[in-house]
Amino acid sequence: MDKFIENEIEKRLKRKMNELERHIFSAMWSEHCGYLHSKLQLKKLNSKGALFPAENSGGVKIGNTGVFFKVESHNHPCAVEPYQGAATGIGGIIRDILALNARPIALLNSLKFCEEQKHLIDGVTRGISDYGNSCGIANVGGEVIFDECYRDLPLVNVMAVGIAPLDKVKLSSAKENLEIVLLGSPTGIDGVGGAAFASKELKKDTKEEKIHVQIGDPFTKKKLIEATLEILNVEGAAACQDCGAAGILSSTSEMAYKGGCSIELDLDRVHLALKNMSAAQILLSETQERMVFAVEKRALDKVFEIAHKFELDISNIGKTFCGGGSRDYVIKKDGKILSKTPLDVICEPYCHDLEPVFGQVTHTDEIRENVDVKSALFKIVASPEFASKEWFYEQWDYAVGARTYMQPGFSGAAAVKIDEGFIGLCMDSKPRFVKLNPYSGAKSTFLESYRNLVSSGFEPMGFTNCLNFASPQNEETKYDFVRSIDGLRDISKAFCVPAVSGNVSFYNEKENRRIYPTVTIGMLGCCKKEENLIGALFKKDERVFLLGKKITLESNTGGSLYHSVLFDRLCSKPDEIDIQLELKLKDAILDMADKKIISGALDVSKGGILGALVSALLKSNTGFCGSLLPDKNLEDYQKLKLLFGETEGRYIVSCSDLVKTEAYLLKNNIPHSLLGKCVGDKIEFDGYSFNLDELRKEYKNSIKNALEQY
Repeated sequence: MDKFIENEIEKRLKRKMNELERHIFSAMWSEHCGYLHSKLQLKKLNSKGALFPAENSGGVKIGNTGVFFKVESHNHPCAVEPYQGAATGIGGIIRDILALNARPIALLNSLKFCEEQKHLIDGVTRGISDYGNSCGIANVGGEVIFDECYRDLPLVNVMAVGIAPLDKVKLSSAKENLEIVLLGSPTGIDGVGGAAFASKELKKDTKEEKIHVQIGDPFTKKKLIEATLEILNVEGAAACQDCGAAGILSSTSEMAYKGGCSIELDLDRVHLALKNMSAAQILLSETQERMVFAVEKRALDKVFEIAHKFELDISNIGKTFCGGGSRDYVIKKDGKILSKTPLDVICEPYCHDLEPVFGQVTHTDEIRENVDVKSALFKIVASPEFASKEWFYEQWDYAVGARTYMQPGFSGAAAVKIDEGFIGLCMDSKPRFVKLNPYSGAKSTFLESYRNLVSSGFEPMGFTNCLNFASPQNEETKYDFVRSIDGLRDISKAFCVPAVSGNVSFYNEKENRRIYPTVTIGMLGCCKKEENLIGALFKKDERVFLLGKKITLESNTGGSLYHSVLFDRLCSKPDEIDIQLELKLKDAILDMADKKIISGALDVSKGGILGALVSALLKSNTGFCGSLLPDKNLEDYQKLKLLFGETEGRYIVSCSDLVKTEAYLLKNNIPHSLLGKCVGDKIEFDGYSFNLDELRKEYKNSIKNALEQY
């Protein structure tokens, strides 16, 4: 424990800590549980309009339904034990949703790898597949990014979504005179110290760190889901928390602290997997598939009956009470009080006010190296980051639950059915953009998710975030983190899309290598009518339009995929964001979908205009003939910038009625360009011709071939 932190704790306690209390504070005052370097910054985020943003998971209101969603990281566990790390990452985020009495209905993933590390990619993918599929929760989408900065430092960010009637939602605060009940797997030693492990830089040798990784059991989780939802509808079941980081310790202390009461736990009552476990091991174990409930005495018999029906272990491990003038956390074992600690000291750790001494926005000269457009397109299409993610999707069950409207990859956002219509879900990140400029890069990341929802027919309603950074003690990391938060605050206020929940993962570094600052956004939208949903699919004989910023050499293209693929470097600076244009385009696309003017749409992001067009055509199995360049006589490096630059504020849409579409766009003053028509089996523009089957072969097989190579 850091000497400064130790002194601060004992100053607040007005005494020395005993051995058990050292374990308690090592967990609760860790970065993972206490958010020591991020809590003050996170308060900047705009949560106006969010539903219960201070709970395990926040959400939004759609009709009489609360839709709850949250993203969390399991980066460190996946680095040392990829299969179990990914599996228990899913298990943990499911429990956050479940604690609100919300039924989990969908999962998404944002994954970052170095493409050479097949064992990490394979282990994480199998962990997600085996756990999510066995739980019966649809895995509906997400993203996968490959970069050398993630070598030995994979990022595994998982998002879960659940629904509950608004009048059935349960919160996590426990009032006095309630019984504390532990439901689920017997407590063992797996994951002991996991919170502290996730709060420090990874070691060179990860073997000894595997003990900190939890072991998942998806079949028990399925029973736990059903039992929890039944218990939380019992009259007298007052509150619920999941046993995640720091296990019983964090869940019970936070319940009592939020409710303003004291709590006493008798560790002899906890059902255990092993004999002779110490008090610290019992408290800090992160054994999976466990929930904690605060219930009235009159409800105990019914709660135990439900547990037995689902063949789950259950224990009454303590009680809440009025502590008089103080609110205490009391731990008993072997008939003795081992610790009596003020809850405010446990649950309100010292927080650092990050004030970067210096920081910088990266600027590099524009690349003027000429590369032939044809070879450039094939390289980009074949790059694992751009290529089809079918290798991942085909291992995950996206259809279980019968709510998924379209398979992953065929629209900008997943569409999931609820009683009030459809919710749209997506996860996105743009780490190269954030590396170049954390403020505008964070805003650009937000807008990537925003446009993915809009291009699929959804009105954006709320977002969650996972902020993945290196050590917060590093000045550059401090700067990147603070400015990223500023960017998210400003963009979410401008678009009236609140932050409903979030997560921070620091210390993603090892042996002097740091990840790019990676802001992951999970966003949710709503569409009331099925016929207004849009896919990223074009039909033969349809016309194709570019809406938004026109093709011009004046646009900046920093962070674009083509810089990484063709030149292995970052370049220039991100493009400027035009908020009014973005809002205007959103309204126009949703209105045109409602009026049946457009039938297909996608935003322009990775791979620029040509990348977006090729992606849609490959999925639609149709060719294209038209013009994308304002001048055929440009230098090759200028053509690359125009075709592959990831300029902000753009969508590509398709329509069958050219006259009607142009009339609408002109009447509403929507900036646009007619690109061409979907015809034939080739892609032809400005003197270039590409065979669709050749491109498709590279697009579909790239990831599989890359993994087989290593």
